[in-house]
Amino acid sequence: MTDFQQHVEEIIALHFDPRWGTPYWLERAPSLPFNPQRDICTVEDLLRFPPFPMYLLSNCPVEHLIPKRFHDDLANFITAETGGATGVPKRTAYHSDDFTAAFVDPFVAAATLMDFPRNRHWLFIGPSGPHIIGKAARACAHALGSLDPFSVDFDPRWVRKLPEGSLGRTRYLEHVLEQALQVLHTQHIGVLFSTPPVLEALAGRLTEEQRMHITGIHLGGMAASATFWEQLTTNWFPNAIALSGYGNSLAGVCPQITPCLDGAPVYVPFGTRIAFAMERNDDGAPATVRFHRLDRAALLPHVIEGDEAFVDVATPPKAQQLGFHATGLRNPQPIQRQHEVRQGGLY
Repeated sequence: MTDFQQHVEEIIALHFDPRWGTPYWLERAPSLPFNPQRDICTVEDLLRFPPFPMYLLSNCPVEHLIPKRFHDDLANFITAETGGATGVPKRTAYHSDDFTAAFVDPFVAAATLMDFPRNRHWLFIGPSGPHIIGKAARACAHALGSLDPFSVDFDPRWVRKLPEGSLGRTRYLEHVLEQALQVLHTQHIGVLFSTPPVLEALAGRLTEEQRMHITGIHLGGMAASATFWEQLTTNWFPNAIALSGYGNSLAGVCPQITPCLDGAPVYVPFGTRIAFAMERNDDGAPATVRFHRLDRAALLPHVIEGDEAFVDVATPPKAQQLGFHATGLRNPQPIQRQHEVRQGGLY
């Protein structure tokens, strides 16, 4: 039995336990066309579940999707929301151990592979809440021996309500940049963690000396273009190791594990708590991203994302030895639908 198979069976047994299982799954089990405890044994079997009804994560109490076994231990759970880019925000919760496995452990393993700087002061420019990215930033900085990050709160939900090029949007970005620059002028910042647009705007405000002092950049929030990657690593912050992550508040993060040389970073799942279910298209086109989240706090099988990616990437042996999967995703991008353009993807 593989580690993945053992983990799948343990998670299914936990969430479908007749006495201590998850309220939602115990209510749903009689209507499923199979017996989960008997018929779900492998990652491939998880596709027998219908696509997960995402509206539940917007409408039901989070404890409805947490096993009853943990309802007396909710103080050890961490809540998270999506940014609401594709509708009403969705909510979930992580047990503290699951949170570490979903966000911190993958980042630390990737940082090891990428020689990401340790023991540096961080500046995080992003949402402090209710998104999980701010909580993850703090935990990841601590894991690399860094001080609690300096931070500037940035509310993407508000920015999305402000028209592109509007005075309100310009003034809000200026407000964020002023705060960030005040930190950078007074503190010895070595690592920046923010979105591509904020990093681009910030690079134009820093002196060459300040830009040369940045040795690490962690990107999140949205996909970045090939032009951005070239500017970031060649012109703006040439002394920095750039490490981005693909994921969201519902799934966790799949980090970049190799340098981005062609503007198309590769992201690889870590451990046994997350699995992607994507098929290569015969025409070589990217495939729709589908994932399974296999946590003690939440079982989310067959989740269909609003992104697409190439899945023909082999993971280097050294990364596999650290716990990364054998294959990864290349250059995930939001699916462009009529009347809907989503900025998506990271955390």
